[in-house]
Amino acid sequence: MSIESDSSPSAGDQLCDHLRTLGPQGLEQLLAERRDALTEPRPRTLSEIAERLLRPGSVQRAATQLLTLPCVEVAEALAALPTPCPLPLLASMLGVPLEPAKPADDSGAALEQALGRLSALGLVWARVAAPGEPDSLIMAEALRELWTSPLELRHRLVGFETVVEHLRGEDLAAALTTLGLTAKDDESEQRAVLLAHHRDGQRVRDLVAQAPSSAQELLKQLRRYNSTSYSSLSLSSVGQEGQDWAAERALLSSKDRPVSSGTFSFYGERDPQLPAEVLIALRGPEPAAPFHPRPPQIPLTAVTGQQLAEATSAAAVTFLAQAATVLLECVRQPPALLKDGGIGTRELTRITKASACTPAAVRLILECAHAAGLLGYDGQQRILATTAYDAWTAREPAGQYAQLALAWCTMRFTPTRTTPIATRYGADRDAPDGPIPALASRVACDGCLATRIALLDSAAALGPQEALDTTDDLLGAFADLLAWHRPRARFCTCTERYSYSGERDRDHEKAALAPLVREAELLGVLVRSTLSPLAEALRHHHAEPTLQEAELAACAQQVLPPLAETARLHTGPDVTAIVDGVSSPRLTALLDQLADLAVRHPASLWHITPASLRRALDTGHTVDELLDTLRGIAGTAVLPEQLTDLVRDAADAHGRVRLTTPASLLHSTDTALIAEIAASGRLAPLSLRVLAPTVLTSPLTGDAVLTALRDAGYAPVHEQHDGAIRLERPAPDRHPLLPAPRTAEPAPDAPDLAHLAEVLLSPATDQTVPRLSPTEQVLARDAQHLDPPALRRLAHAIDNAQETAIAYAPGRGQPLTHTIHSLELDPPYLYAWTDDDDEVSTFHLSHIRDVDAEAQA
Repeated sequence: MSIESDSSPSAGDQLCDHLRTLGPQGLEQLLAERRDALTEPRPRTLSEIAERLLRPGSVQRAATQLLTLPCVEVAEALAALPTPCPLPLLASMLGVPLEPAKPADDSGAALEQALGRLSALGLVWARVAAPGEPDSLIMAEALRELWTSPLELRHRLVGFETVVEHLRGEDLAAALTTLGLTAKDDESEQRAVLLAHHRDGQRVRDLVAQAPSSAQELLKQLRRYNSTSYSSLSLSSVGQEGQDWAAERALLSSKDRPVSSGTFSFYGERDPQLPAEVLIALRGPEPAAPFHPRPPQIPLTAVTGQQLAEATSAAAVTFLAQAATVLLECVRQPPALLKDGGIGTRELTRITKASACTPAAVRLILECAHAAGLLGYDGQQRILATTAYDAWTAREPAGQYAQLALAWCTMRFTPTRTTPIATRYGADRDAPDGPIPALASRVACDGCLATRIALLDSAAALGPQEALDTTDDLLGAFADLLAWHRPRARFCTCTERYSYSGERDRDHEKAALAPLVREAELLGVLVRSTLSPLAEALRHHHAEPTLQEAELAACAQQVLPPLAETARLHTGPDVTAIVDGVSSPRLTALLDQLADLAVRHPASLWHITPASLRRALDTGHTVDELLDTLRGIAGTAVLPEQLTDLVRDAADAHGRVRLTTPASLLHSTDTALIAEIAASGRLAPLSLRVLAPTVLTSPLTGDAVLTALRDAGYAPVHEQHDGAIRLERPAPDRHPLLPAPRTAEPAPDAPDLAHLAEVLLSPATDQTVPRLSPTEQVLARDAQHLDPPALRRLAHAIDNAQETAIAYAPGRGQPLTHTIHSLELDPPYLYAWTDDDDEVSTFHLSHIRDVDAEAQA
């Protein structure tokens, strides 16, 4: 069995053949895990599926989000090995025994499992060979290109079997003689003897141990990098002597050709290299490539379902209470923005003190609320609650939690990472000084999203009712889990600016994971060092957002305590209403009308004061209605006497003074009260004048007079011209929601993957030629460089007013990727807005090379 690159034009066809071998169930599983192949426009044929699976962006996402460490190590070894490459060569590279005489060990089963996983994801697959030829595996070229220098090798390896094929006549005989090998005059047998010698690692190591120092120095350099470029050997006589010794023994190659002695060309196409078998022998007896078939051994402890449910409930209730308190403070006093955008340290400190939350919790709540559309910019350097905030407050707590948690799970940045992390190369000189403001404009980072999902996936591997038993080094345990279960998702551009290879920096990994773990614990996604019941819905990151939110809300409904429908009323110096747990939206709305909220967590507390009762009376409630409402809140027929007296006193004082406009006249039947108001020093700014014992007038507006009287402790009402009292129901200061993006048709339903797999694999689908839409027919006349799938994607973006990306090359240079939107077709031109320009750009259809182009890893 051998490994072969998919650089041939038939790579898509070969992948189609592999997809057919998976069967309906296997194809359904592949599509469920690689859902980016099902984006609009929906693929109609198996060839379209194969084309999307081979795209660099799709391959990179699969490698980041789906591959464990053994799969990544096998893929990197395949990227370094020659094409074609026998399976025994891959096994020997990884140090996995495949001899039939040896019993299969864990590493052999792990290698088979890793290849099976790569095959199930459409990244590596088998190809049936012609009669008489060995079977081979095909590796997606985009997966191979994820490593520019696999295993730190500057050149990919060449199989010695290929090199020895180019040894003929005297060169072949001389190599056998130098090595002391004997064979018949038949060149085939001579090659077999030489091949058997070089495949014996111990014999090659014994040979090199007797080599002169110049040859050993050269082979040491090649063993590590498979190249002599940028080394002192490339231009020295020592390098020439070592090369001659190794070349006489057929230990060197240049591409797929042997290197002859007497030649000296270390640079360019003829840079000497080691054949794969020789490099494996020289790196022995340890494996030439790393392979870790077993997950790390981390101490675990048992945790019961009841313990998880209780911890999850407590964390979720606390987060919801903190979110309500922080957002209410934003409603009471909208945060001011910095000149450069974002909420600065001063405003964050004010909100933190007012809400009694931690700074990390405040940042997390603000970012989640903004991502969920509950907060928005008003264009005047302020953050206002939107109309969606009112809808959020009216939802059940489970729905409130699901909306915020889902916003966190889909963020393309880490909210509580306030300062850049110093990498192994030192601090980032381009990083801003000081902490990053909250709600500041950040560059979207897909790596942050991938790392967040990878953290949840890695923790899910612990198993049911198992938790990490590492209270002293929880971050280190999570770093070890992530390094094995999702090694390519450990870092992103936010935490590791430069790519690297070599040993792990565990301290750096812990620093990168710290804010993610803290956020998950604040949300109740991680509790007691393991995943909570809420995390399962968040891990379904490929599901439709509405379906995922409904699933998450259902999970939250099960762990959150029952909603409180009554409150405990306490009398003393103050009259208060206390709600233990999560109050229902109905109870919250009633208490907000009658009282002032003081504390939202861990229990909610409202103060019932004359001012709060006056506000309720201003809305049109009578004293009897208020008393009935309070009895319903308390769940009792008898209210405390102090509370009853407080309500009746507030009702007696309410409306004793009345104001009419436009003259701002104050009148009352209580002449003593009118005299008291006229003589009050606090009301001197109103310039009150006595017109009669029961009438006062002021030159100020009615609203100004009402405010001044209420601040002085009176309870006036606003009387209309017909003598009726004007009810006051102030509209909240809300920012309107932004309009939804314009689309020509509603979003499609989630596909039935089982049915789709059967349709794609049916023979009728392959024989049916899809008809081109009118837009596709117009595009096909001028966009000669686009294949049918690319034509279909561009036509779909035009017809549905959607954003897309194109690779555009107006000249002979390399294509540039442009993200475009608001497309307008006028053949042979395409007019669109780009993210880089503030005006419409013009693109000629004949210069578009690809559509929905994605940057390679």
